[in-house]
Amino acid sequence: MTRVVVAGGAGADPLARALRDAGFEVVHIGESRDPAQVAAAVVQEDAVAVGFTDVPAESVEELRDLLVAQGAEDVVLFRSGAEPGEIVESLTGADPRPSDATRTT
Repeated sequence: MTRVVVAGGAGADPLARALRDAGFEVVHIGESRDPAQVAAAVVQEDAVAVGFTDVPAESVEELRDLLVAQGAEDVVLFRSGAEPGEIVESLTGADPRPSDATRTT
C-alpha cells in the first residue's frame, strides 16, 4: 500500500479522507509541525508524498531541502489549494496533469 504523510489541522482532514478512500495508507501527523519534524516523519514512514495545510512558502522550500538532504528527493509535496480529488488523481496517475503537486527534484 502506498503511504502518504498528511500534516495540518482540520483543513488536512478532507485530504486524508480522500486519500484513504482511494486506497492510500495515510499517516496524519497533526498540525504545528515544523519542516524538520515533517521531513523526519516522511523519511521514517517511507512515504511517497506529503500533503500539508497552512504552511508558509519558506517552510515548503525548507521541507524540500530537508527531504533532498535525507535522500527523499522523489517525494511529492502537496500544499493546500488543490482539491483533494485532484491530489488523489495526480498520485494515482488517473490525471497526467497534477494541478498543485510539486516534486522535490
